[in-house]
Order: sequence, then structure tokens, then C-alpha cells
Amino acid sequence: MMRDETLNDLKKDFEPPEVWDDPILFSEIETPEIPAILLPEPLCDFTSALALASETPEALAVMTVLGAISSIVSRNYVVSPRDGWHESTNLYIIIALPPGNNKSLILRYALEPLSEWEKEQRSKLEPEIKRQRSERKSQEKIIESMRSSLKSQKKPLEQENLIRLITEKETSLSEPLALPSLFATDVTPESLATSLYEQNSHFAIFSDEGGCLEVLSGLYTSGTANVDIVLKGIDGGNVRIRRKDKDFNINPILTIVLTVQPSIIQRMAEKKAYCGNGFLERFLYVIPKSKLGYRSHNTPPVPIGLIEEYRNLVKRLLISTSETIAGERCKKVLLLSPEALEHWKRFQLEIEPQFRPDGIFHSQSGWAGKICGFALRIAGILHVMQSTKDDLTISNSTMSKALSLAELLAEHAIAAYSAMGSDQSLRDAKDVLDWVMQQSSPGFSQTEII
Repeated sequence: MMRDETLNDLKKDFEPPEVWDDPILFSEIETPEIPAILLPEPLCDFTSALALASETPEALAVMTVLGAISSIVSRNYVVSPRDGWHESTNLYIIIALPPGNNKSLILRYALEPLSEWEKEQRSKLEPEIKRQRSERKSQEKIIESMRSSLKSQKKPLEQENLIRLITEKETSLSEPLALPSLFATDVTPESLATSLYEQNSHFAIFSDEGGCLEVLSGLYTSGTANVDIVLKGIDGGNVRIRRKDKDFNINPILTIVLTVQPSIIQRMAEKKAYCGNGFLERFLYVIPKSKLGYRSHNTPPVPIGLIEEYRNLVKRLLISTSETIAGERCKKVLLLSPEALEHWKRFQLEIEPQFRPDGIFHSQSGWAGKICGFALRIAGILHVMQSTKDDLTISNSTMSKALSLAELLAEHAIAAYSAMGSDQSLRDAKDVLDWVMQQSSPGFSQTEII
């Protein structure tokens, strides 16, 4: 009798529940909002109003504007948590939302002050640049004529004198200044290298399409690609470019902000050019929850005052970087206050256990290994947004916001890597799910799956 009761109890323990919880599908992974409040004034109010007016997630406006500002700040500043560690302040950002989410509108608002500054600078410098180019062409014609006349010189001494004059003229030729350019929306590796060279190793890519990723991965080169310039552009690594007419060395500092459709992120891990070289690990991924289907189409426009405040902030930062754009200049080093340094070190220690086999970053260790550096970059950008040019110490309150952003971005990165299927176990699980969904039978065996 006792044995029967025990068996009945065990049976109850192993009986399946009458109602199963709904499965969480891979396409329904939730990500947290990235709130505008993490940005300092006036960007907090500007991005919040922009998100409200466009009825888009605040994460879209926050990260697009943060990327735009980073393209300016990175010309002048690096962050140093300790001797020998200089972290640049440029960012690589990919934001994924379905069509119809006003990605182009947000990007246009973010870039408008940069485009205005470019136009102003070009109108000022264009006459002088045209003069320099004209003078260069004339000098080249003179040199060409002198070289043509060499054959008519019969005496060796006359030839030697003419060769010496040609050499002196050629070596004294100066390169005309390039028109100031802060960013492009479509690039090839070759055009990107040229832009970086002309713009003193600083340049940005902003786009509301994923086409440039396709080009960089070898769209027009039969699948072969040279993404070296992008790999090195995250921290100024040395790049040597050899062309038919010239060779040049650059240490590129590149900013990338792409607002794309989710399918672009899903396909990134399929590109051979992006795998095994750290390319994917250089990006901050943002996958906000779309508001499509829940919009009122009755929201107030962005107040003119906030647009002006944003424009003035960008102009102030651009004025402070004008010397860097025009020529070489040593970058300012941002240090951490004792409290900020302690806070950041605690963050490092909290992240470390997550690399273990049971940790949340075990499958994304390459990306997560950079999260502490990303936090420093964000802290530096936030600091410059709100400080005077003489204040070079990042406060603990600024570091707190940067670390909060880093923690939120970590959750988005996990979702992005899941969407990419870069983790073999996740790819296997997706394959199983797809197979199950195709079956008409309510049950199946392990042997059938294998």
C-alpha cells in the first residue's frame, strides 16, 4: 500500500502541467529602453522631444545624437583611466528598426548642424583652395615643360642644372587644402581611406541604409574585402595606403552610425569579411522596440528652442576642434576623478565573472571584453558635452550615467548576437525551432530531430 502511494506521488511530480507557458520566440527578444535622461542637458530634452515628435523609441534618438557628437569630440579628446591606457572617444553604432520608424528623420535632425558647419567652412575656404589648386596646376605644367626640354639640352652640365631645377620645383610643391568634410553616407574602402587622409585622419559614416556594410564586405569585389581601415579606425591603428601616384600613412579615427533594418544585423555574421577579425565586436548594437501600430499621429513638433540649443552645442564643439580639422594638434587627455575611477573598477569586477561558462557573456566574450572601454568612451563624450574646455576630470555622476548606458547596451548586444546567430548553440536551437514549426504532428522524438 505504501509503495502504491509513493508511486502515485512520483507520478504527480512528473505529470506535465495542464497549461504550458507561451514560448519566447527568437524574434520576440525584449530589449530595455535607453532613456534620454542619461544624456546631459540640453541633449536630454532635445532627444526626448525628438522621440516624442517622431513617435520613435528614445534609444534611436539618444544613440544617433551620441554618435554624431562623438564624431566631433573624438577629434580633440581621449580618456585615460591609468598610465599607458588612452581610450579614444569615437563610436561604432548600429541601430536596427523595421521600415517606417522614421530613422531617416532622426538622422537628419542629428546631422543638420554638422552639414551647416560644413557649408559655412566651405564658403569661407573655397576661394583660397581654388587659388591653391590653380597655382599647383600651373607649377605642374611648368615642371612638365622643363622635363620635356631635357632632351634638347646637349651638354651634360646643362642637363644636370635643369634636372636640379626640376627636382627643386617638384619637392617644393605643396598639396592644396581639402574642403572640410565631416562625414559621408556611402563609402568604399578606397574612398574612405582618401577622405581620412584629406581630413587629418578623422572622418565619419552616417547612413540610414545598410548598403555601405554590403560594399565594405565585398559587394563589388566578388566577396573579397579589405576592412582594415574600419578595423584600425576604432582606435587609430596605423594604416599604410599605396596608390599609383602616392603613398601615405594615416592613423584613422572613424565614427560610424548606421540606422538599418533588423535583417542587416541578422546577416552580418554571414559575411566572411566580418568574422574572425574583431569587426563585429567593435560595434555598439541597439535594437529598440518599435512603436509601429501604437502611434497617435498627434504629437507636438520639436520646440525651436531645443533645436537651437542642440545646434549651438554642436557649433561650440566644432569651433573647439577647428584647429584639429585644419592641421595636427595634440589631443586633450580626460582623467577620472577618484570616485569615478573606483566606480568604473567595480564595473570591471562585476563584468569579469560573466565570461565564465555559466556567465551571460560567455558566448559574446569578444564584444563584452570591450564594454569597459566603451564605457570610458561614453563617459568622455558625456563629459565634453557639459563641461568647459579646461575641465579635464570626469565626475562620478557622469561615469554613473555612462555605466548605466553600457549596461543597457550590453543587453542590446546580447539580443543582436542572438539575431545574428553567431553563437553555434543559438543557431542549433533556431534550426530545431524552425523544424518543429514545420511539423504537422503534435509530438516527435529525439531521434527524429537528429
